[in-house]
Amino acid sequence: MALSVKRWSQRRLLYPIAIFAIIAPTVVMGLFGAYALREIELRPSLYREELRNVQDGLGLELEQRISELRLEPPAGEDDLPRVSDEVRKYFANYNRAFASRCFYGINGRVLGSHSVEGQHNLPVPVVLQDALTTLAQNPRPGLTRESLSVNLTGGQRREPTPYVVYQGGSGFLAWELIPSEVDRLVNGYLERVALENDSLVLQPTDRHNLDWRSRPNDRYETLGFVPVHAELLPTRYVVLKLDADRQFYKDSKLLSSIFVIIAVLCVPIVASATLMVVHMILRESSEARKKVDFVSNVTHELKTPLTSIRMFVETLKLGRVKNPEQVNACLDTIMTETDRLGALIDHVLSFSKVENQVKKYNFQLANLPKVVRDTISLFRAQMSGQDGEIRLKVLPGVPSEATFDKDAIREVVLNLLSNAIKYSGDDKFVTVMVGVDRNDLFIEVADRGVGIPPEEQARIFEKFYRVDQALSRKVDGTGLGLAICREIVQAHDGRITVESMWGKGSRFTVYIPYKRAKAPTRRTTTVTTRSTAVSDRVHTGEHPVPPAESRVTAGDAT
Repeated sequence: MALSVKRWSQRRLLYPIAIFAIIAPTVVMGLFGAYALREIELRPSLYREELRNVQDGLGLELEQRISELRLEPPAGEDDLPRVSDEVRKYFANYNRAFASRCFYGINGRVLGSHSVEGQHNLPVPVVLQDALTTLAQNPRPGLTRESLSVNLTGGQRREPTPYVVYQGGSGFLAWELIPSEVDRLVNGYLERVALENDSLVLQPTDRHNLDWRSRPNDRYETLGFVPVHAELLPTRYVVLKLDADRQFYKDSKLLSSIFVIIAVLCVPIVASATLMVVHMILRESSEARKKVDFVSNVTHELKTPLTSIRMFVETLKLGRVKNPEQVNACLDTIMTETDRLGALIDHVLSFSKVENQVKKYNFQLANLPKVVRDTISLFRAQMSGQDGEIRLKVLPGVPSEATFDKDAIREVVLNLLSNAIKYSGDDKFVTVMVGVDRNDLFIEVADRGVGIPPEEQARIFEKFYRVDQALSRKVDGTGLGLAICREIVQAHDGRITVESMWGKGSRFTVYIPYKRAKAPTRRTTTVTTRSTAVSDRVHTGEHPVPPAESRVTAGDAT
C-alpha cells in the first residue's frame, strides 16, 4: 500500500484526488444546503399553489351544478306558465335538486314561486325583495347571473342564505340554494382531492370562523384559505391546515438532520484532504530543497575523483614521473578514483531504479553468512588503506540456504558498512552479526560512531535527508544510501530498524523473512536379492552454519 501511495504521489495523482476530495463534499454540502433552504422557504408557497388548484377544481364542480338552474327568465306575464312548468320539472327530480325555492317575476316583482316540497305562492323574504328591486333598476343586456347572500335571521350570527338570480330583459328567476347540498358538494370534493403531502388537511368553514392565530395546544396550523367560490359563495371558505405533529416539521427536521449528517461526514473529508494537500506541498518543497542539496553533494562527489584523475593523467602525460613504481602508484590512484566514480554513479542509478519501481530482483537460494562475509571482504578492499576494524559474528542456527537477492542484500550491507565507517570518527570499530530471530533472518551492523539524535531517527530513511548538515559537509555522501536500503528490504517483505544514542554509536538491523529452501524429492533405490531387499536413501536437508567469528583489520579481509 505504501508503495502504491508513493507511486501515485510520484505521478502527481494524489493532487487531483485530494482536490476532488475537497471540492466534491463542499459542492454536495452547498447544493443540499441550497435545496434544503429552498424547500423550507418555498414549501408554504407550494402549498398555497396547491390550495388555489383546489379552489379552481371546486369552482368548476360548483358551476356544473349551478348550470342546471340556468333557465330562461319570463319575457312577460304571458310567459309565466312556461317558466312555472320548467321550475316544476326541475323540482320533480328531488334527489338532484340543488335549490330549495325559486321565485320568478318581472321588473323586480315576484309573480310566482315554487319549492322542492311542491309548494307555491311562497312568502318572499323582505331582504330578497329589496335586492330584486335594486337589480331591476339597473338592467343589463342579455342573460346575466347575480349572486346574493341574504340573511334571513334578522342579523343573528348565522351565515346568510345564498341566492342565484338569472335576469334577462325585465324578467328574473331567483333560486335559493340548499346549504346542506352546497356543504355536501364541497365536502365530497375535498375528500376526493389527493394532496401530495399527507400531513395537509382541507377543511370547509364559514367566514366568521377563520383564524390565523396559532395556539400552543392547537394540533393544526393554518397555512392559507380561499373562498369556495368568490361569486356564488363568498362567505364559504376552504382552509388548508397542517398537522403540526406530522410531516412538515418532520420534513424540516429531516432536511436539517440530513444536512448535519452530510456536514459531519464531509467536513472531516474536506479537512483531511486539505491537510493532505498542505502536507504534500510541504513535503514537495522539502524534497525540492533536499534535491538542491543532493545535486550539490553529487556535483562535489563527482568533481573530487574527476579532479584527481585529471591531475594524475596530466602528471603522467607531461612525464613528470619517471620511476616505474611512481607510475604504478599514479595508475593505482586513477583506478581507485575511477572505481569511486563508478560506485557513485551506480549508487545514483540504483536509487533511480528503486524509486521508479523498475528494479528487478533475482530471488534465489543463497547462503546469507557467506554473502555477508564476501561483502565485508569487498568493502575492506575498497577502503583504500583506511584504518578500521570490522568484526563478523554468525550466530548458531542460521540456515545454510535461504531465498533472497544476493546482489541487493550485498548493496544493503555495503551501504550500512560505508555509513558506519564514515560516521565513526577515530574509533572505526564495526560489528556485523548474522542470526535468526523467530521467522526472520537478521543482519546487524553496529558502530561506535557519533550516533543519531532521537528526533532525527525517524527521518534518516528519507531520500536526500542527511543528519547534522555541519557534519554532513565533512563526510562524503548523497543522502540516498539508507533510502535505498529501506526500499530493498521492503522488496524482500522485510524491515530495517535503527537504535542509536547521540555520541555512543548506532545499530542498524535488517530483518528478512526466512523462506526455507525446498528439499528435493527423496529418491528410493531398491535392490532385490534372493533373500533380502536393501533400500538406499539419499537424504538432503539444511545444515546450520556453525558459529563463526571473523575479524577484518587493515591487514586482512575475511
